[in-house]
Amino acid sequence: MKESQTRSILAMVTLDEKLILDAGVPTFLAPDKKTQEKIASETARVLGGNVYGLANGVIIITQE
Repeated sequence: MKESQTRSILAMVTLDEKLILDAGVPTFLAPDKKTQEKIASETARVLGGNVYGLANGVIIITQE
């Protein structure tokens, strides 16, 4: 039987302040898309995570 792998969300980066909730993970507010992508990339590198963009514009960094 194949075991299911789950990933934890390590951090989030958003452009929309209204999307920031008390989610229990570090959440960064970026002023523009370019900065958002840079913050996500640098955070993922430091934490050893993967970067995923969601349809609502939020970028999440998950555990590898």
